[in-house]
Amino acid sequence: MAWPYEFINLSTEDKHLRRLALDRYAGYAQLSALLPVALLLLFRATSWAIQQAKQQRGSYDAIPNSPSLKSRRLSTAGTWTTHGRQLWWWLDDDVMLFGQVWGQRDQWIVGALWGIWLTLLCVLGTGSDYMHLTKRFGIIGVSQFPIQYLLALKSLNPFAFVFRTSHERVNRWHRVLGRLTYALLSMHALLYLNFFFQMGTLGEKLTSSKTVILGVICFVAFSLLNTTALRMVRSLSYRLFFITHLLVVLVGPPLVIFHTRRSTVFMAEAILAFIADLVSRKLDTVTSQATLESIPGTSLVKISATVPYSKLNRFREHPGSHIYLNLPAAARPSANPASSSFLVFEFLHNPFTVASVDEQNNGLTLVARHLSGPMTTALARLAQAGKHIGGGDSDAVYDESRIPINLEGPYGVRSLFPQLTSGEYDRVLLVAGGVGATFTVPIYRSLLQDNPNAKVEMVWAVRGAGDATWAVSGADAKGIMDDENVHIFLTGDIIEWGTGLPTSNASGHAQSSNAGNATDAEVEMTPMYRDRKRNRYTSQHNRKRPDLQKIVDNVFRHGAEERIAVLVCGPTPMARELREHVSVWVMKGRTVWWHNEGFGW
Repeated sequence: MAWPYEFINLSTEDKHLRRLALDRYAGYAQLSALLPVALLLLFRATSWAIQQAKQQRGSYDAIPNSPSLKSRRLSTAGTWTTHGRQLWWWLDDDVMLFGQVWGQRDQWIVGALWGIWLTLLCVLGTGSDYMHLTKRFGIIGVSQFPIQYLLALKSLNPFAFVFRTSHERVNRWHRVLGRLTYALLSMHALLYLNFFFQMGTLGEKLTSSKTVILGVICFVAFSLLNTTALRMVRSLSYRLFFITHLLVVLVGPPLVIFHTRRSTVFMAEAILAFIADLVSRKLDTVTSQATLESIPGTSLVKISATVPYSKLNRFREHPGSHIYLNLPAAARPSANPASSSFLVFEFLHNPFTVASVDEQNNGLTLVARHLSGPMTTALARLAQAGKHIGGGDSDAVYDESRIPINLEGPYGVRSLFPQLTSGEYDRVLLVAGGVGATFTVPIYRSLLQDNPNAKVEMVWAVRGAGDATWAVSGADAKGIMDDENVHIFLTGDIIEWGTGLPTSNASGHAQSSNAGNATDAEVEMTPMYRDRKRNRYTSQHNRKRPDLQKIVDNVFRHGAEERIAVLVCGPTPMARELREHVSVWVMKGRTVWWHNEGFGW
C-alpha cells in the first residue's frame, strides 16, 4: 500500500481547523488517561452500595472452612471470581527474557493497548496531510506529560491515593508511559526532519530556526533521559540516571513551551504538579538528631533518630513504612559547597524501612547495609567515627556522636496494616531475606499487638547471626526469639542469648553479605533453635536452605477456604521462588493477597 500522506499547502482557514483538531485530540488523549480512575471510583461506589445492602439484610462473615464459604466458591459467581483472581495473578507475573526481568505482563499488555490508542489518536482525522500527522504525534506526546509527572510523584500522587497503593507501585506505570511518550515524540522529530530534508532546508533550519533548534535540544534531552533509564546504565551509575532525570524534568517543560506555545497548558500542568509535590515533601521533612553505630561482625549500620511525636504517630500507625534519608550540610564528608563530595548529597535521598518505633523516646530505628554507594559509605564512616569520640566512654560516645539527618516520610502501602487486621485475611505469611526483615518484623509485631491470636508466621533468612542482632536485642528480643511462629535461618552461626551478639564465626560471613544481591538467596541456610539448657540460640546440625515450598504448603494446607496474605522483602531470587510456590495454590483457586516490598526496578 502506497504512503497516503503528502505535503499540502493549506489556506489560513484550513490551518486554523487543523489547529482546533490538534487541540481536540490532545484533550482526548489526556482525559482518556483518567478513565481507569473514574471506573475504579464507580466500582468502589457500587461495591459500597452492595455491602450496605447486605448489612441491612443481616448478612454475616462466615468462618473459614464453613459449608457456606465452600458453597459460595463453587457457585457460578464464585467460579468467575476465582478465574478473575487467577487472571489478575497471571498479569502480575514477571516477563523473563534472556534471564532478565522485563517488567510484568500487565505492563506489556496495558502498555501495548495504550500505545495503540495513542497511535489511533495520532492518525484519526489527519486525512492525507503530512504536517497534520507530524504535529499530531507531537501534541499527543506532549499531552501525556501531566499524567507522566503525576505518576512519578511521591507525596501528592493521586493515582497512589485512588488505587490505595504506594508510589513505588505506581512508578512502574510511569516508566511504561515514559517509553510510549518518547516513542511519540521521536516520531514527531523524525517526521519533521524528513520534511526539512525533502524540502532541502534541513541544514538551514538546524542553524537558523529557533523553533527547530529548541526542538532538537528537547529531543536530545529526552533521549538522554531514556538512555540513562536503561537497566544497564542504571546499574553502572544510578546517580547519573537520577541527576539526568531531575535536570530534564526541570528544564524540559520550559524548553518545550519555547519550542511551541501550543504546549503551554500541558507543560504548566506538569511543572505545577512537580512543584506542589516538591513543596509537600519539603514540609514533610524533619531534621533529626541521630546516633549511628556499626553492628559488630557485620556491614550493617544501626541508625537511631528522634522525631516529633506527631510524625512518630504516623509511623506507629503504618508499620512497614519507609523514609527517604538525606544528609544535611553539617553531616556531609566535605564542608566545601563547591566540592563533588558535598554536591552529590544534594541529589541523594535513599529509602530505608523503619525497623522499629520507640514511643517512649520518640525514636525511630533504621538499619542500613554498607554497600558501595556514597550514602551508605557516609553512614558507615559516621558510625565508625562515633567510636573514637569521648575517649572510649560509651556515654560520651552516645552524646557526642549524634549527627543531623533529614527524614522524609512515611511512605509505602499505607492501607497495608489495616487491611491485614480487618479480618479480610485469615492467615499471614511474612518472608524476609537479610535486612528485608526491617519491613516484616514491625508488621509481625503490630499484628500480634493488635490481635495476640492472629495466625501469622514469619520466616527470616540471614547469612550471619550478626545480621539479626538488631531485631533480637533490646526490649522486644524475647518476644521474637521465644515465638514458635518466627523461624530464623542462619549459615551456621550462633547467637548467645542475653547478649544479642554473634559468636566469632559470624564475622567471616557478614562482611560480604548484601541483602539486595541475588547471592543472598543462594547460600545454604540453617534454622536457628533455642538450646534451653544453655539458654542460647543455636543452629541445627544439618545445613540446608529454608524450604520455601514446604513453608508455603504448610500455610495453605490449614484450610481450603482460608484467605492468605503473603508479604516478602528480600533478594529478588527469593521473592521469585516464593511467588512460584504461592502461584500453585492461586491456580487451585485459593484467595491470596501478595505484596513484594522493594525499591529497585
